[in-house]
Amino acid sequence: MIGRGSVEIESATAVIDEEHCAGCKICIDLCSYKAITFDEEKKVSRINEALCKGCGTCVAACPSGVITGRHFTTEQIMAEIEGVLA
Repeated sequence: MIGRGSVEIESATAVIDEEHCAGCKICIDLCSYKAITFDEEKKVSRINEALCKGCGTCVAACPSGVITGRHFTTEQIMAEIEGVLA
């Protein structure tokens, strides 16, 4: 029998490498969930993990390549792309 407790899991969200973010704001305009904001002080984009659905639009659009999808393998991403293109 499984005990009644709690389990913490990390959601499948995007992550921005703020150290290398160019501050172009392309990801902000493309996010359908309004999960990305811009930190004017640091001049970088930030993802609100509570709003992010992990769709990958920002990952694909980032010209600097500094946004990654957490918890997705390369194989999973390629399968999604192949499915869309089929």
